[in-house]
Amino acid sequence: MEINKYQGYKAIDFLKDDDFLRWNLFQLEEDNAYWTKVMVEGPELKSLIEDAIELYKTQVRLNDYSLTSEQADVYHDVFQHRVAQRRKRKTLFYWLSGAASVLLLLAIHQIYKPNNQDPGLLDFVNANSLSVDSDSKDIQLYVSSDQLITIEEKEADIAYNTDSIQVTGKSLAEVNATEYSQLVVPKGKRSRLTLSDGTTLHVNSGTKVVYPNRFMGDTREIYVNGEVFLDVTHNEKQPFIVRTSEIAVRVLGTKFNVQAYEEDAGTQVVLASGAVQITSNENSKKINLTPSQMYDYKAGQASVTRVDVDKYISWVQGILYAEDERLDVLMTKLSRYYGKEILFDEGLVNQKCTGKVDLKNDLGEVLNGLTFSFRIKVEQENGTYRVSTK
Repeated sequence: MEINKYQGYKAIDFLKDDDFLRWNLFQLEEDNAYWTKVMVEGPELKSLIEDAIELYKTQVRLNDYSLTSEQADVYHDVFQHRVAQRRKRKTLFYWLSGAASVLLLLAIHQIYKPNNQDPGLLDFVNANSLSVDSDSKDIQLYVSSDQLITIEEKEADIAYNTDSIQVTGKSLAEVNATEYSQLVVPKGKRSRLTLSDGTTLHVNSGTKVVYPNRFMGDTREIYVNGEVFLDVTHNEKQPFIVRTSEIAVRVLGTKFNVQAYEEDAGTQVVLASGAVQITSNENSKKINLTPSQMYDYKAGQASVTRVDVDKYISWVQGILYAEDERLDVLMTKLSRYYGKEILFDEGLVNQKCTGKVDLKNDLGEVLNGLTFSFRIKVEQENGTYRVSTK
């Protein structure tokens, strides 16, 4: 056995290996025996192989392969014929090894043939890059590729029912189960979103959430750019996965906060109850959280600390906590929450604050209140605030 060929492999490298792909696709006895022996003779590879299996289950996308429907049917018929010829199994293995990626595509094509236009969540996100910094001041809900609902309320309540999408109690659209929805909440507004499985999300200002109108398959997956607090409906047979540009958070049923604004320097996950497993998109490293822990990911480095959860989820109730936080960071958060431009000079970087802000108050009142504690002055002109050091 050529164990040495896997030396130096990373988890992602196994997804390029024909033997590995064939094993995960067909689960044949011979392949099970082979990979069991690989992990026994090379114990240092075991965790990498397990990570690769997880990547295969959650991130492999082959729908973009350039094969016509007619070609797929032809190759599928050939494959079925060869499988039926059990006496030629050894020949079949060699044929599979030479064309594993094609056969993997064919199996996926066969499974999803009734809906072969579905590109997968991450592919959909990449192909439909709606910006949260658009000119629209209203909440935008794209319920399909050609239907947009514009919501003027400052705090909208959106729910996906069996056959309709309701906004603040009114049925505004029918549900197309095979489509993805995109909720774009601009700065200065917020939303409460109930997904088709009953999971609820409190969506903060300046946030985009992408999700299927109906969860189908082995997992429930959504994509977040911004900040959300989730109360996930428990379903051990269909784990819930929150994807961001840097991490994936896997849960069964729990309450947690995700802050993952793509324009910010890092990503945070704070667990209120239950349990979550977080996987870095960069190195596939997994970290498990228990309640009252915070996962912080910056510049490729992850850390876990114990925190007061209430301070990180209080924004849902209209309270913003700051603990030894730089004033410039606080200004960025206030600008995002109120949807107002705040200009500030570099002097604010050297000043830190601890306390809480009642976000129900007017932004001008909040900023003027800070002048009593810090050497700053606040000016307003044409809806723009300017904060400078004295």
